Amino acid sequence: MKNHRLAMCLAISLTSLSACAEHAQMPTTQAVFVGQQLSLINDQGQCTLVKPDQSRMKLDMEWPCSFSLNKQQQLRVETFNNIPIFSVWRSEHMPAPSRDCLSKMQAIRQIPGGLEAGAVNTFASCGTGGDQKMYVAPFTW
Repeated sequence: MKNHRLAMCLAISLTSLSACAEHAQMPTTQAVFVGQQLSLINDQGQCTLVKPDQSRMKLDMEWPCSFSLNKQQQLRVETFNNIPIFSVWRSEHMPAPSRDCLSKMQAIRQIPGGLEAGAVNTFASCGTGGDQKMYVAPFTW
């Protein structure tokens, strides 16, 4: 009976690890922001945003990176002073025995004539969480 439980727990753990690894390997690198197609690419180890006109904006974080999504798995957009803002993030697990992650998030807002990236937020948490303050605070208003 103990061996059966142990085998079952091991199988569940491996399945969970496999799902986490799959998610980590397949970040969301395509999104639509205010009707414009955006993508994220690896540019010599740097996370880079490709804009609709195919121009590039190097972000202040390493690859891999991903767009932050809402519950509907669409690009999460926060609006402040009628200005839409989205974010790009990356998260990596810290060495064992820690269960924490080191995450980076960079907010990007629409400005007349293009996009503007804010400063990178670094925090010790796994995932893409964060509230509206993390989208708004990196900018001078």
